[in-house]
Amino acid sequence: MGVGGGFLIVPMLTTWAHTDPHRVAGTSLTAILPIALVGAAAYYFASGTPQLDLPIAASLASGSSLGAVAGALIGRKTSERTLRMLIAGLLLVVGVKELYDVAAGMPTALHGSIPANLGLGQYLLIALGGLVIGILSGLVGLGGGIFIVPLLVIAFGLSNRAAQGTSLVAILPAAAIGAVIHHANGDVQVRTAGTIAAAGVPAAVAGALLALWLPQRALLGLFGVFLLFAAVRTWPRGGATREA
Repeated sequence: MGVGGGFLIVPMLTTWAHTDPHRVAGTSLTAILPIALVGAAAYYFASGTPQLDLPIAASLASGSSLGAVAGALIGRKTSERTLRMLIAGLLLVVGVKELYDVAAGMPTALHGSIPANLGLGQYLLIALGGLVIGILSGLVGLGGGIFIVPLLVIAFGLSNRAAQGTSLVAILPAAAIGAVIHHANGDVQVRTAGTIAAAGVPAAVAGALLALWLPQRALLGLFGVFLLFAAVRTWPRGGATREA
């Protein structure tokens, strides 16, 4: 899917492993790094033409890296309940969008490629989008790809396939910065991150190959349902919260 896996890792840790949301962000970002790196390599080498755009990825990364610092620092001062509400809200929004696109028959263009001759203003807008996405990434550990792909497809005309490959490259610096900050604050479960990464790396290769060759509408529908379920399970139901 080209989103780095954070949209699966975060609800998995929050809902089923009952991990503190502060540690969810750091652990997720740490696990995302090798998964996104291997996935990006697959998008670059597995097709005759590399399905990613490095200048666009660099623009996104320049903004998202700054945003990741801000997001990670803000997260330390945010209560567990607030983080859970934010995670649930983001999962809900993206899940509804995925299901709407499927129901409305929105095209999931796998072919086509990179728009030529983007101007300076467009690259600055991409960097600004990266900044906002980086803040969200640093806060909740989603990695950012789940927001980057629709941004690139809808606003800048990339094909779905090219947007997925580009997002995997773009999230690497922000994920690394966020992971380092969270680790310094003691909010990374290293063993858990390693286990997730070990399972996620081969899955990233398989997912990239599927995205390169298969239609995605059914997968989008399944992921949309999963995200809505995870949003409901993640929403706080009262009790004490951890304050920074």
